[in-house]
Amino acid sequence: MKKRTFVLSILIALFCILPLAAGGSSEASSASSVDSGVRPTLNEDGSFHLPIADEKTTFSIFLNFNNMPFDNNWAVWKELEERTNIRFESVISQTNSNETEAYNLMLSSGNLADVIGYVSAADLEKLGRDGGLIPLNDLIDEYAPNIKALMESDPAFRQYATSTDGNIYFIPKNQVMNNAEFWFIRADWLDKLGLEVPTTVDELYDVLTAFRNEDPNGNGLKDEIPLFDRAGWKMPDEYLYLWDTSIEFYVRDGKITYEPLEENFKTGVTNLIKWYCEGLIDPEIFTRGPKSRDTLLAADLGGCTHDWISAVSYNGTLDKDIPGFKMIGIAPPADQNGVVKERTMRYPGVGWGISSQCEDPVTVIKFMDYLFTEEGSALMNWGIEGESYYVDENGDFQFYDHVLNSEQTTTGYLRSIGAIYRVGMNQTGEYELASTNEEGVAVIELYEAHPEWYDNSQPPYADGKLDMKYFSEDETRYERIMGQIEPYVQEKLQSWILGTSDFEADYDSFINELHTRGIDEAIEINQRAYDFYIGSGSN
Repeated sequence: MKKRTFVLSILIALFCILPLAAGGSSEASSASSVDSGVRPTLNEDGSFHLPIADEKTTFSIFLNFNNMPFDNNWAVWKELEERTNIRFESVISQTNSNETEAYNLMLSSGNLADVIGYVSAADLEKLGRDGGLIPLNDLIDEYAPNIKALMESDPAFRQYATSTDGNIYFIPKNQVMNNAEFWFIRADWLDKLGLEVPTTVDELYDVLTAFRNEDPNGNGLKDEIPLFDRAGWKMPDEYLYLWDTSIEFYVRDGKITYEPLEENFKTGVTNLIKWYCEGLIDPEIFTRGPKSRDTLLAADLGGCTHDWISAVSYNGTLDKDIPGFKMIGIAPPADQNGVVKERTMRYPGVGWGISSQCEDPVTVIKFMDYLFTEEGSALMNWGIEGESYYVDENGDFQFYDHVLNSEQTTTGYLRSIGAIYRVGMNQTGEYELASTNEEGVAVIELYEAHPEWYDNSQPPYADGKLDMKYFSEDETRYERIMGQIEPYVQEKLQSWILGTSDFEADYDSFINELHTRGIDEAIEINQRAYDFYIGSGSN
C-alpha cells in the first residue's frame, strides 16, 4: 500500500435530453476563459499549483451516489476546499435520494449545474452529444496533465474516454485493481468432512454434494445450501461462468459471440439443472435477494459463493455463534476444458462532466485533474491523513482503529466522509487490503498474482451485462432488439433450472426464436461497437 500515482481508465456511453442554454455560479469571478490569463496547472518543478483559484470560488454540482446526495460538509470535501479554494454547492436537496427524479427535473428546468455526475453513463454521453455537457478534449490537453498522461499511457483509459463522436464528455471513476469478486468456501466444513479445496468444476460438484449430504453443520438435518448467490436476482447466469458461458455477448478471438448460441451454453445449463435438482443450489437463488449471504451464513446453512471481499468479514463475527466458522477465498475452479478464468472484473464507472452552462470550465478541469495526483488520490481513497489514516514507518497507509472498528464497514465509513464517491478519480482498492482480515488479504493477493485469469480483451460489463457505447444509428435498433431478447432468455433460463420447462425439448425452438427476434443483427451491432472500442484505445 505504498504511496504512489495510480493508473487510470475511462468509461462512457449514451441516452436522454434536449439542447440547453447557459448559466452557472461562483463567488469569485467565474468568467475566466480558456484563453485569457490562465495560470498553468503545474509549477515549474512539476508539482500541482495550489490553490487552484486565488479566491474562494463556488460551482454548482449535481451528484447523488447510493442515495447520498453530494454534501460539501463532508470532511474530505472541506479539505479539498481548503487546498484548492474550490467549493461545490449541491443542487439536490439532502432529503431527495431519488437520483433519477432529480436528474430529470434538472433537465426539464433547463438550468444545468456547472458539474454533473449521474448513475447512467449512457445518459451523460447523450447529454453531451445534445450540448448539455462540453467536450473535454482540449481542456484535458491544456490544463489536465495527470489525466492526459494516463490517457497517453493506458489504452483502456482512451477506450472509456472516447465517445462515438470522438469527444470526451466526462471523467470516469477508474478502478485500478483487476479483481472484483472471488470464490469463497467454508473451510470449517471442508475440514470437518476431510475434503480438499476444489480446483475444478467437477471437484466443486463433489464438494457441494458432500456439503449437501454429509451434514457439515452438524444439526442432524439435510438443510445445508451448498451454493448460494446474493446476486442471483440480477445476475441469474452467474454460475454458468463455471462452464465458460453466460446469457450475454462475449468476445472470442476478436469476434462478438452470443453465448446462448454456443456449445458451452448447452453444457452449462445442463449441469446447472442437474445441480439444482440435486439440491446443490439455493432453491430460492432467483428470489432470495441481496440479504441471502447474511441470512444463510448466520443460520450456518451456506457453503460456497461467488462474491465481493466482504464475504470474509463474517469470520470475525459469526465465529462467536458458530464455533470454527471460517470462510476462505479459493481460485476460480477450472472449467470443463481445464481453463481457470475469472470473468468478473472492475471496470471504470461513471464520473462527472462539465456542463455547457459552466462559466469557468478551466478551473473545474484543473480541480478534476487534482484528484488524479498522488495527494488527491490519497485523499479520495483514504480520507484525511491524521484523522482517518496514518503512514507507518514503512511508508504504508494504515487506517486508525476508530475507522476499522466503526459500526459501518470501512467503505461505509469512507463514504460517510466523502471519500470513494462517484467522481472522476483513481479508486485504487488498496484501502480494501488495509481494512480486510487475514483471509481477505490472502484472496486479494492470490487473484492479483494471476492476471492470466482475467481476459482484458473483453469490453466492459455491468452486473454481468455488456456495457458498450453504440453509434447513434445503431442504438435505438439495438435497444429494440434486445428488449425482446433479454427478458425471453432470462425467463427461459430460470424455467429450465427450476424445472418448469424441459431444456432439451425446448432448445431447438429457443435457438430459432433468438434468430427470429433479431439476434444476428444484434451481434453485428455489437461487433461494430466492439471494433470502435478497440480502435479508440490505439494511439
